[in-house]
Amino acid sequence: MAKVSLIFMVFLLSSCSMFGHEKVRHSRTTSLVNFLYPDGEIPKDLKSPTLQLPLRVGLAYVPESNSRGGIDPRLKLELLGAVKHQFENLRYVQSIEIIPDNYFSNSNSQDQLNQIRQLYQLDVIALVSYDQIVNRKENLLALTYLTIVGNYIFPGSHFNVSTLIDMALIDLDSKRLLFRAAGTHGSKGVSAEAYTRHRYDKHQNNNFSAAMSKLKINLSHELQNFESRLRAKDPNDDIKVVAKKGYELSVNRDILIFLLMVTLLKFVRKISRNNRLSTINPHIS
Repeated sequence: MAKVSLIFMVFLLSSCSMFGHEKVRHSRTTSLVNFLYPDGEIPKDLKSPTLQLPLRVGLAYVPESNSRGGIDPRLKLELLGAVKHQFENLRYVQSIEIIPDNYFSNSNSQDQLNQIRQLYQLDVIALVSYDQIVNRKENLLALTYLTIVGNYIFPGSHFNVSTLIDMALIDLDSKRLLFRAAGTHGSKGVSAEAYTRHRYDKHQNNNFSAAMSKLKINLSHELQNFESRLRAKDPNDDIKVVAKKGYELSVNRDILIFLLMVTLLKFVRKISRNNRLSTINPHIS
């Protein structure tokens, strides 16, 4: 009889599945524009940047302006370290430092950037902003999402996560944008209500990681394009390039060493071949 009652209750819930939808929307937002220009006005008279190569680069997340919960801080730091690695082997980068989150707040951003610039002796800063939205629909009566555990019936929850991550390289002197790269990712999930909080927290972190991976791919192309732009030294380009003492962008030391090694190897092979010929025929000089 108890089994029949349970089946009847499940049937009753499924027959009413068109009722009881509750939508919940969570967002985690860091806005670069709001951080740099809190009044919403983007200056139009910013001076042209003059870059002194090689560059000392800072790397940081824009502080969150709207958040319920947050991305795992350890994950954020790990992913930022992967982005840092992309800068480390660039010819035009002297050093890159990750700036801790506690150096930033949502007020007096220009003062904060000036202080960080002086503290870390930076030329430019790469600011990473993101916008992650979770649309969660709890269908309290839908059989599709029911999970039966013992004598309990847990209503299900359906959610989808959309993440946009944007990285902008800013010249700290002129406050001009030098270039940007972005990555996006979207995914969906279903979970029993009892485990939803844990499941979609994990889903959000995974979604964030996937978007950052796509950003890294796009960033690689943008870094190469930016180096080509610096090498070109186009007089019509509004970015001016000045080399620090002892630095020359046009010569890549690694390539030069490689060419010297290839030349040396060819020379050694030629001498070795001549020695073998001389051994076979002493008259060959």
